[in-house]
This record gives sequence, structure tokens and C-alpha cells, in this order.
Amino acid sequence: MKTRILTAGTALALCLTMGAAALPASAASADASSTDSLGTAFSYTYQNDPTYTVTIPSAIEMDANGTQVSIAAENVANLDGKKISVTIAGTQYFRNQMVLEGIDGKGMKKTLRYQIETAAGEVIETTGTDTATGRELASFTENGAVCYTVKPVLHPTTAKGVTYTGSMTYGISVADAD
Repeated sequence: MKTRILTAGTALALCLTMGAAALPASAASADASSTDSLGTAFSYTYQNDPTYTVTIPSAIEMDANGTQVSIAAENVANLDGKKISVTIAGTQYFRNQMVLEGIDGKGMKKTLRYQIETAAGEVIETTGTDTATGRELASFTENGAVCYTVKPVLHPTTAKGVTYTGSMTYGISVADAD
């Protein structure tokens, strides 16, 4: 096995050769006869991190006709052309389906789908093979509030006398503005 040793002169020549290849087109240079002094202007902008507070209710009692859910953003600053995006991150049910669960009087497991109507009138729901994960419910570029409506999807076969429960988690991030 051969070991190669770089001498200081070889290393310096290598650095100078590689460094010269990386010089930008606007770089200045001087030779041995030059009396010019060379300099570099440096700049750096230390951006403020985005700040915000998003408030979402921790519990909602759904009404058969729908219940308003408010998502609020406060202390919004330093977004630099971006937005705060609030999305559906997931649910407690299998494959993140929008489904509530309950137990009837006989101890049988019962399920009930629910849907969301956004402030723009779009209906978000799952039907077994799809998911609502990643769907945006609200976005903010300044302080404000957005409401959506959540309601159960009732059918004549929906078991009565059952308390259906479930949960949904939210994704909150700073994203590119549309």
C-alpha cells in the first residue's frame, strides 16, 4: 500500500489552483507590479423568524345541522411573502378517515362519518378509500379568523342513543403563499 504525502508547497499550489477556478467573474486581481489594494464587501441580512399564534378549539359538540369551528391567528409577523397554513394532519380512525366511533346499548361498535364545509363552501369528507390528510382548512397572512362547519353524515340506519367520538389533528406550517 502506497502512502502519499502532500508537502506544504504542493498543498498550497493545489489550493491556489482550485481557488482560482472558484473565483466569481467580478473578482479583482493584482500582480507583483500592482499598487492597487484589493478588498471584499460583505453583507448579510439576518431575517426575523416568522411569528404567530394559532388557536383551535380542543373540543366541539357537533350539532346535526353543523357546528362552526373557528381557527384564529394572532401575532402574525415576519412572513416575508409566505402564509401560515392550517391543514388536516390526520384523524384517530383507520387510514385517517373522517369517522367517529361509539358503542351502542348492546355493546356493539358503531361508526358515523362526518364532513367539513370550508369557508369557501368546499365539502371535505372521506368515503373509505380516500383521505383528507393535507387538505388546507385555513391560511393567514395577517391576524384573523376562519370558520369551517363540521357536521355528522346521518342516514336512516344511523344508530340512535350512541355517543360518537373521535379526533382530528392539524398541521400548522409556514408555506409559500398562493
